Amino acid sequence: RLQDLDMDARYSQIGDAGAVAIASGLGKLEQLQEITMNFEQTQVGDAGVVAIASGLEKLEKLQQITMNFYNSPVGDAGAVAIASGLENLKKLQEITMDFGATLLTAAARDALEGQL
Repeated sequence: RLQDLDMDARYSQIGDAGAVAIASGLGKLEQLQEITMNFEQTQVGDAGVVAIASGLEKLEKLQQITMNFYNSPVGDAGAVAIASGLENLKKLQEITMDFGATLLTAAARDALEGQL
C-alpha cells in the first residue's frame, strides 16, 4: 500500500476539474502517511481545494502534509475547507502550507493559522 505521495502539478494548466478528479481517488489511499501536493501557479481555486480537503479528511493515518497553492486563485473558502479537513486527523504531526499570492483575506489567513 502507498504510504508516501508526492504530486507536483506546479506551473501546469490544472484547474478545479483536475483537482476534483485527484480528490476522488485521494480518500482511497487509506495507508497514506505523508503527502506533498504542489499546485503553485495553477488554476486550482476554491472548488478544487474544497474537494481535496474532502479527500484528505479521510486519511486517518496521515502524519505529514505539505501543500503549496502559491499564486493560485484560492480564496477563503478553500483555506477554511483545508483547515476543517485536517482538524480531525489525530496522527498529523507536521503541516506546511503556502497560500502566498492567493486570494485569501488577512482574516482568513489569521483563522487558518489559528486552526492549524
